[in-house]
Amino acid sequence: MSDTYYNNDALNTGINHYELKPITIPGLIWYYGLWIVLAMMSAVLGYSTISTNSALFLLGGIASTNFFFLMITYAEPHTRGLSRLLACYQSIMAITWVSAYYYFSSGATDLVLGMYMTLLMFAAIHLNARSVLKLAIATLAAYLLIFTVSYLSMPVQIDPTQEILRLLILSAVIGWIYMFACRLRDLRFELQYRNEELQSVVERVTRIAEQDYLTKSYNRRYIMDVLARERSRSDRSHNTFSVLLFDLDHFKDVNDRFGHIVGDQVLSNFARHVKEELRGMDMMNDIGHQRSFGRYGGEEFIAVLPGSNLRGAEKCAERIRKLIASIDFHDGYSLTVSVGVAQYQQRETIPQLLTRTDEALYSAKRDGRNLVRCSKPPVAQEQPRSRPNSRPNSPPNLRVLK
Repeated sequence: MSDTYYNNDALNTGINHYELKPITIPGLIWYYGLWIVLAMMSAVLGYSTISTNSALFLLGGIASTNFFFLMITYAEPHTRGLSRLLACYQSIMAITWVSAYYYFSSGATDLVLGMYMTLLMFAAIHLNARSVLKLAIATLAAYLLIFTVSYLSMPVQIDPTQEILRLLILSAVIGWIYMFACRLRDLRFELQYRNEELQSVVERVTRIAEQDYLTKSYNRRYIMDVLARERSRSDRSHNTFSVLLFDLDHFKDVNDRFGHIVGDQVLSNFARHVKEELRGMDMMNDIGHQRSFGRYGGEEFIAVLPGSNLRGAEKCAERIRKLIASIDFHDGYSLTVSVGVAQYQQRETIPQLLTRTDEALYSAKRDGRNLVRCSKPPVAQEQPRSRPNSRPNSPPNLRVLK
């Protein structure tokens, strides 16, 4: 049996796996589509110019690269690393196409500045602050490179004062975007810390709700939930399970002789030894489901063994019985345990199963204690069928209880 009492995938995943998906469709359509429309309007109104061949080249390049990213997004599982890598490559390609538009166009500098700012905001949301800083430096370098090439080729058409002012504005906005990225990083770290705190609190509360405080094993309510789940699984998959019901022999004498504090210690040690034995034991017909052990009430304990038939459960109970009888619980005082065993039968109710297990336990008590007794599965009542050559005096088919 595992000592993990709570497993919530949503909380355990937490902020460590929290990742904003890179914008492909429809986000990039909005980004590229908006600025393409604005560039076309600027060209139609005469504020900027660009040749037809250059425009077709840019449109074709933008369409092909986004189609490539879209195929990767749908072809590969969306992991944290892939999301960050795609966002980084998308930002680099966006810087490339905006710089190309800046180079091929004339009079579109203000549009280019807006494009740079937009893509850096995209990067600030999806990447860490260090990556944003690198992209910001690359953006400034690309802007300076295109400006230098354009000024050297057409010095008369470019006002260096205005371009330097635009460069300062771009630098200021980039600085603000980097601060924004740093703030997002801090918020993510804080969210991760709060998430871990919340997860820890939920786990503690769940342990309190599912644990028996004294023995640190499951309580009766949780065991009943386990039985209901195993019954449902068994009815669907036809994989059986068995139940062991333990009762400490003459436990009242422990309390009367040593006091209730020692009695509580005995109960706690008993639960610890049984859990360790169940954890390290190879079961017959084990299907990999978790074995659950809990306190049923007073000095009674219960174990649910998924995938174990009656014979395997009886062997398990016998090993535990021998183990408990060999342990010194307090100042040379040994203890014995009686065990009732029952295997679940298809469509049997949980109360019926527990009743059979309890009857087997009391059978062990009546027969002298320190014993394991198994409950005989109920024999299904079959309707008699007449056959032409049947033997009227043939003996019934009896089940052998081992």
